[in-house]
Amino acid sequence: MEKITLKELAVPLIKAIDSFNYLLKSHHRRTAVISYFIAKEMKLSEEEMTNLVISAALHDIGALSVQERDTLIKEDVDNPKPHCLMGYKMLSSFKLFEKISQIIKHHHIKYEELDNYDDEILIQSHIIHFADRIDIMISPDFFILDQKESITKKMTDKTGTIFNPIVLEAFLKASKPDIFWININNMTLEQLFNKISFNMNYQMTLENVVVFAQTISRIVDYRSQYTSTHSYTVAHLAYHIAKILELPQEECVKLLVAGYFHDIGKIGIDPGIIEKKGPLTSSEFNIMKLHSYYSKQILLELSSSHWFEDIIKWTSQHHEKIDGSGYPYAIEKEDFDLGTKILAYSDILSALMEERPYRRKLNIDEAFNIIDKELAHKIDELIYDLLISKKDEIEQVYQQCRKDAEHFYEAQANI
Repeated sequence: MEKITLKELAVPLIKAIDSFNYLLKSHHRRTAVISYFIAKEMKLSEEEMTNLVISAALHDIGALSVQERDTLIKEDVDNPKPHCLMGYKMLSSFKLFEKISQIIKHHHIKYEELDNYDDEILIQSHIIHFADRIDIMISPDFFILDQKESITKKMTDKTGTIFNPIVLEAFLKASKPDIFWININNMTLEQLFNKISFNMNYQMTLENVVVFAQTISRIVDYRSQYTSTHSYTVAHLAYHIAKILELPQEECVKLLVAGYFHDIGKIGIDPGIIEKKGPLTSSEFNIMKLHSYYSKQILLELSSSHWFEDIIKWTSQHHEKIDGSGYPYAIEKEDFDLGTKILAYSDILSALMEERPYRRKLNIDEAFNIIDKELAHKIDELIYDLLISKKDEIEQVYQQCRKDAEHFYEAQANI
């Protein structure tokens, strides 16, 4: 595969969180802008600045629920450790995000508690903590320039106990011009990204791409106990079905990656809809339909690499039907390719065999019975017949994948 820059990997993830995330609209962008201008006064190196901005733009990635989000928007966070550790665990398995995950792990560290930590605490963690609290203090009800003095006083009063004095010193210099405050609400992510180098190319392998896709999938899957293993099982079912169909290895890996990516758009859906303990209303279902579209928009940031084109198509079409009754594009048979069919079957099988807030999980016979009666003729009956003939094999793959994914999820939940 061609070399891919850190920017090409990080930007889709950042935009997904900032633009689509129902829980954290624009908070990451504003925190990253504040962090950048403070760090500029501190004269961080190019690499340090790049890692800082990416970390700031992802710092609350581990906040998975409305309740947790609500605790984070208070000036004083009672227990920030769970979301810091979850963010660290989500990202640390991907080598290129190793330093970034370390920064996120400690982004709520109190200056007076530094001696209690054995880990190396990077200065970027202190900067993000400072910037994060500034953004929380900014009220949308008042003009931002009218708030600069009161916010500066609060941050100064808490320095030496909560915040690092070195960061305060840089903040006092950076925030003196009004433009510092104006940029918080008005500088776009693109404008911010253009100010940093992202000067780190990374030679991607197929294995690296798979790990990256799995990293992204956790952002959505971990928001609900009911979907905590979903993308993992969809990905591995798609890969296994592709192997049954004797597709080339690279196509099999693409379907594995598409399985991990397929629900990333759900980051833009109200968690109350995803977690609803009952059938969705027609209005709620219409909102849910947006997730396939959101997935495509997020992943289009990767489209500069030709390798991802099929993955983006399959991901955005995994709820389509050959009779045009699917969503969101209502494509028909002639536009329905094999990868889309494989991903659709993988998603349906996995969903039916998972517990949901409104129903118990089904066994594989019950799942295939529903597919036979309601869905096979809308996707591909020949593939369905093949899947039925391999039912025991598919169930074995599913159960093993689910077991592996549950083990990993429980390990993260108990950190």
